[in-house]
Parts: sequence; C-alpha cells; structure tokens
Amino acid sequence: MSTVSRLSTRGNPIVPSISVFLTALFLVLPFRTALAELTFGPAKNYPAIGLTFPTLFRAAGDPVPMPKAHAYLPVNTSDTLTREDRFAPFDLWYNSQCCARWRDPDGRELILGRVTHSYPQTEEKHISRERFKLEVARTGSRPDPKNLESLTEWVATFAGVAVYPPKKCDINKFALDGVCRFENETPNLLIYAFRPRKSGSNSVNDWFCVTLQLVSGDNPELAAKCFEEDFLAQISLPSRGSKEEGVKATEFDMRDTKGKVAERIDNPVRDEARKSVENYDDWWIAETEGYMILSDVYSEVGKGIIRELQKQLPLLQKTCMKLLPPLAPLNNEIALIRLFQRQEDYVRYLGEDMAWSGGAWVPSRRELVLFQKGGIEEMMPTILHEAFHQYLSYAYAMIQSAPWLNEGHACFFAPAWIGSKGQMLIAEDEDRAKFLVENIDLAAPLLPLLIEMGYDEFYEGTQSEKLLKYAMAWGLVYFLQKGVPTSVVPETYASILPNYRSTLAKTRDEHKATLAAFEEIEMETFQEAFRNFWLSDRSHALKYDPAEGKKK
Repeated sequence: MSTVSRLSTRGNPIVPSISVFLTALFLVLPFRTALAELTFGPAKNYPAIGLTFPTLFRAAGDPVPMPKAHAYLPVNTSDTLTREDRFAPFDLWYNSQCCARWRDPDGRELILGRVTHSYPQTEEKHISRERFKLEVARTGSRPDPKNLESLTEWVATFAGVAVYPPKKCDINKFALDGVCRFENETPNLLIYAFRPRKSGSNSVNDWFCVTLQLVSGDNPELAAKCFEEDFLAQISLPSRGSKEEGVKATEFDMRDTKGKVAERIDNPVRDEARKSVENYDDWWIAETEGYMILSDVYSEVGKGIIRELQKQLPLLQKTCMKLLPPLAPLNNEIALIRLFQRQEDYVRYLGEDMAWSGGAWVPSRRELVLFQKGGIEEMMPTILHEAFHQYLSYAYAMIQSAPWLNEGHACFFAPAWIGSKGQMLIAEDEDRAKFLVENIDLAAPLLPLLIEMGYDEFYEGTQSEKLLKYAMAWGLVYFLQKGVPTSVVPETYASILPNYRSTLAKTRDEHKATLAAFEEIEMETFQEAFRNFWLSDRSHALKYDPAEGKKK
C-alpha cells in the first residue's frame, strides 16, 4: 500500500499518511528580538555528497538521530537469547535518504535529501534492516528522473507535508539539469528539488530535495528569493582534482597503548552512525574495541575525555561480562556513544524532558548520549554509570531488569578506575557509603521494598528519598559483589545474581526474576547480614577484586 496518496489531476496536494511522524523534524522557534537576517555562508565541497554548495551562515551540523529500535526475541527456554532489532520502515528509509541537516543560531534548519529510492511498499509495522533492504529492492525503485509525479511523491514523503505539483525554475543551468519549487501549506517552509547536470567528471545525477524551515519573523517570499540566489544558484560540481577534498568528519586517532588500531566490525549501526555525521567538519568519529564515539567537541578537555574512553570502555565491558554474564552474544555489537560539546545541542537531540541530565543511555536509539560537563574526573563517573546501562541492555537482550540490579550496578561501576596492571578496579563510593551507614537503621528494614520496586516508584519521591534508594541499591550490589565473597554468610547469597539471570532469560520478567533470586533467602537474616556488613565488616571487601575473585 502506498504511503502517500497519488497526485490529483486537479492539482490538489499530496498528503502523506506518515506526516505525523515528522512534525518534530521541523521546529519553528519563537520570534527573537535579535533575529538575524537569513544569510548563507561560502560554498564548500562535500565529498560524501559529490557537490559544492553553501549552508546557512554560522550553522552547525544537526545529526539525524539513530532510528528507533524495537527488540524482537524468539521463543526460548535456555539461558542464551538471540535478539533481532526491528524498526519503523519510515525511520530506516528517511535515514537512508537524508544527507545532512544544518541549524543556524536563530533556529532555521536546512535539510538536504538525496532521491535514491522511493519508500518501499510494506505493510509491516517494524522491519529488520535485512528485510528492509529486500523490500527496497522489491518495491522501492529509484524514481524516474523524468517523472515529476514520482518525484513529487518522494518529496511529500521526505518533507512530511502536503505539496502541490512542482513549478519549474530557471536557475543555475550551468550546474543543474532541473530545479523545481514545491508550494505547500506549511507556514515558513520552503521546499525545492534540484538535479545536478551530468558531466564527464561528475557521477552525481540523482534528484536532491532541500527544505528550509524559516522562523517567525522571516518573510517567506524574500527568503525564497535569497534561497534561490544564494543557495541554489551557488551549487556547482567539484573539479576532478578536488572531489575528495572538503567538508567531512574527522577520524580521531584511537590507537591503543601498543599502537594498534581497533578492528572495525562490519555492522549496520556503524555505517548508520558514520552517515549521521559524515558531512559535518565539526564532528569527530572515533572507534575503539566494541565502541564507536561520535563527538563535536573542539576543546582539549573534550578530546582528553575521548582518549580516556578509549582506555576505560573496553575494560568496563570485559569486567561487566565477568560479573554479569550476557544472555545474548555480544560478538558483533557496536556500543554507540555521542558526546556533544554544548548542553543546548544535547537537549535538542534528546528532548526537553532530559534537560536535567548530564548523560543518558537511550535504549530505543541504542545510543549513549552525553554533553561535556566539566573535565575528565567530573565526567567519568557519569559516563561509566550510563555505559553500564548500555552494557546491560545489550547483555540482557534489551529485556528490562529490575532497578535495584540495574541502577545498583551502574552506581557500583561509576567510581571504577584502572589499576597499575591495566585492570579495572572498583572502589567504594565514599559519599554513598557514608550516607548509607548513617541511615542503615532505616535502610536495612526497607530492603524488601527496594527489591520489589518498579522504575516509577524507584525514581519518584523527594531528593532525600531518591538519595536513599540509590544508596541502598548501590549498597546491595556492593554487598553481593564484594561483601558476600569475603564475609561469613549463607551460601545461598552467592546464588542471588545467577538465579536472577537465569530466570530473566526464561521469563523475560524483571519481577519474576527478582522473586526467584530471593526465593531461598530468609529475608530477616539477609537484612541483618547487610546491616552488619556496612557497620563493621567491610575491611576485606575493600581489597577484593570481584572480576578476578581475589584481593587487589
């Protein structure tokens, strides 16, 4: 079934059924008294696109988010799971067609798309990347360059708005074989399509679509004139000798201490992540073992953070695999991290509801997103905390785990550091330990309530209540990982985490997993052991390395 209605012979607009999903892509910002005039900068060559053109003056790259993933798991009764990520077909299609987005300081956004294939005709709500490729080959053919009806349908789908039949424009015939303007009923949105002229040194001959979202205070007709003269008329084809030179993301040198470059895994996440920033010269791409880091940091502090991630993240993953073995293979997974220089870009990327945070693992996007908030010492605990969430999501096949285990381990790994022998050591969180000891007579009796909490209950409450819950979750995990192996306690305590893991694999239910983990535990005795550990029995645990099963 077509995703958009066909062009009417009466000239009515094409209205895409999926337009509701694109509303968030075109942000109209409030009027600003200091609104700058619409201006374009100098033309630059974009090797990944094959064209030379200008962008908005003082604009920054605005990466398209990774497609929203949905985990599908086959029926399984064993402890090992297989996960297949599936996506809304439109998300995969849009990301494959969008070349880049740029936003200027006033909020205008320029979006460039390349017409390589039409939207595939699939009825599936969610589809794997492999299946999507098959559907594109079957029904998503490249629109006929001479068929403006098929081009119009593509433009309507890409822009997510109703468009009228195109009006041909006589612009830049030296470089362009055709230019069309698409009138639409969306305020302050300009839509054009253009096709580069075929030449001996130029292999680019697809149609392109460019949209310009204006802001309140812009005059659309004056803006259209400026856009035609200062953008479309300035498009050119790079010379043979300069085709590979120009605007592109920088490869960050991620050699390890022995000078070895991380092996690049053939993974679609890697390809999509690279594509999301490849046309921005203010972005970096860095790869290390099992991880890919995208960043627009330009300070030496930010680059130092990237180098520290290179050292610590692979060690973190290896340590996590020992303490919480995965349910699903991690052989070809790429853990993606996006580090923004500025908080406002971080907030725009994630949404205003995340403005309070300094970093977040976003499981739906399979991406850990951060902004540079201070130096290495200030940021690393946050990064390690969120990186654990990222690990556990992949390790547990995107099955949600209980907050006591998930948040408790994230806090457990946050103060980790690298020892003299290159191993990851997990220190005690001094602030949480002090807080927990001071409130142990309140915390110990509340353990049964803590382990039964869902996320809504865990995250709600006053600031002091949240501090207590996080301290309790951290203290419980610290006790299980470092206290139980070094204390005189019942043998059943050592089975809590393994039992949780195996039950989660079979039931895929965090609550059932918690019940099974503590089923054989006499809770009052456990609470007393927990209390005694934190009051007087931590000396051996402080020197214990749980990953190696021995003292440091």
